[in-house]
Amino acid sequence: MTGPRGEYYTININNNSNNNNNDNCLTSCDSSKKTDVLVEGEDSDPQPQPQPPLSLINNYSNSFYNICIVFLVLFLSESARGLVLPTTPSYVETVGGDSSFLGIVVSSFSLGRFISTILLGYLSSKLKYRKVFIGSVAICIVGSILYCFAYLNNGAAGKIILIISRLLLGFGAGTLSAVRAYIAEISTPKERTTYIAWASAVQFFGFAITPIIGSALQLLPMFYIIPPISVNTLTSPGWFLTIFNSVLILILIFQFSNPKKPETLTISNSYSNIIEKDQLKQQEQQKDIETSDSISTTDSCISTDTSNSSANSTSEIIKKSSVNGNDQQSLIKILINDKSTLKNLIIFIVLNFFVRGILGIFETLGTPIYLLLIDDKDDGTAGYYFGGMGIVGILILLGISYVSKRELINDFWILLAGNVIIVIGCAICVTSDLGWVRFTIGSLLIWGFGYPLAQTIIVSMFSKTLSSSVGKASQGTLMGVIGMAGSLGRIIGPLISGMMFTDTVDCFYVFFFSTCLAIVTLVISFLILPSNIFLNIKSFIYRKIYNIGFIKLNENVDDLI
Repeated sequence: MTGPRGEYYTININNNSNNNNNDNCLTSCDSSKKTDVLVEGEDSDPQPQPQPPLSLINNYSNSFYNICIVFLVLFLSESARGLVLPTTPSYVETVGGDSSFLGIVVSSFSLGRFISTILLGYLSSKLKYRKVFIGSVAICIVGSILYCFAYLNNGAAGKIILIISRLLLGFGAGTLSAVRAYIAEISTPKERTTYIAWASAVQFFGFAITPIIGSALQLLPMFYIIPPISVNTLTSPGWFLTIFNSVLILILIFQFSNPKKPETLTISNSYSNIIEKDQLKQQEQQKDIETSDSISTTDSCISTDTSNSSANSTSEIIKKSSVNGNDQQSLIKILINDKSTLKNLIIFIVLNFFVRGILGIFETLGTPIYLLLIDDKDDGTAGYYFGGMGIVGILILLGISYVSKRELINDFWILLAGNVIIVIGCAICVTSDLGWVRFTIGSLLIWGFGYPLAQTIIVSMFSKTLSSSVGKASQGTLMGVIGMAGSLGRIIGPLISGMMFTDTVDCFYVFFFSTCLAIVTLVISFLILPSNIFLNIKSFIYRKIYNIGFIKLNENVDDLI
């Protein structure tokens, strides 16, 4: 073909047979001799560029579209917790419950997630994500509908229906582990913190910002669908979830697709490498043309050899990935043989348990304490109060995404900062006469700063640390395990705090308990101190000791003189 300057040359991007190497070299060599008779600047056809496969273009666009759908699943799952936050105490009172029953209702959601999280994480590896997401959203629809009927029975029946509805909503919200597994499958370890930060932002938005929506729904006038079934301040969150989950399940059925197999991604990456190499080779050839009247025959041969070697390397990569997939060890066998991996797994599980347990305490008692402090039974203001703190948390999560993408600071320091802030926030509220200012400062430190920092990094470090040992194939199960630990913390925390709460501002024992959990979490964090940071700290301490000893030695010498 002819180039933009009128020269003849041959570009060979893919060559599937090594037997054609000599023929391609001869073609390139013959074509290079023709450049002497060409006139520079002669009109010619533009140089055609290698076009990527259509499947590669579709893969990138579909990946972005699918991740948006996955984030929507995560958002609505967490909204089942946040939307009801302002009205849960009133709903519990309507069916005849007290503060202890309030703790049971809050814990029932986490119990449902505890049951489903490892199951759905495992099924996401077996049945693939599409079926798991569709099934979980369908369960959420059933739970939302039951939530709208619980108020009709003031007594034991109403309590049972309310608990069952929260159990089903929690079970459907167990997709958190599947979402994290999906992120781990489509991302590299370097990208993982950024993706996890975005997922945590969506998750945090779901349960920390949606209380504002829950308060806004109370402004709707009460009306009957079919008497005595009505839309009112208590049931409006349930109807909201029913409508939007119904739309979501249609999107999952008709629009969502499972991620491509690793072999396809390998081919795409190899294709990109081939294109880059050929473009660099063409640039080198253009420079040679400008400085000389002919092209060296060896350049064309090198170009052909480069394409052949790239194509061969592509097939080798695919073969290696296939062998690795077939020879992958089971997760249990890896954990038994690799004690370091098992230790990290246990540490991250414990960390997630304590951090989620602390948040569960504030989630359960936040609205009742707030209403006591302002001496107002209007639940609507509580949604705006905690939703405003959630906005701060969203900004923190976006900041984590920015920092991790540019690798400005090690993940460990972010985790440590989050745990320190949680300790301070809990300690501020340890008093027998809690005031509005202290409660607001403590809640903001935990709800808006500490929890977003600690939770995001725990999940990210967990995924990146273990992916190098067990690979991406077990990410669904592993994310289910750590999600189950978090759900367990949110079961125990609300139950214990609900029994400790006395419906007064004397919350000393409640927040003393949460402070103890926060201190334990902070201490355990040092068990996952990265080796490079440990060596730097060790070297810094040795230098300080040496400098102090050297100064004292000089002082002793001066005294002797």
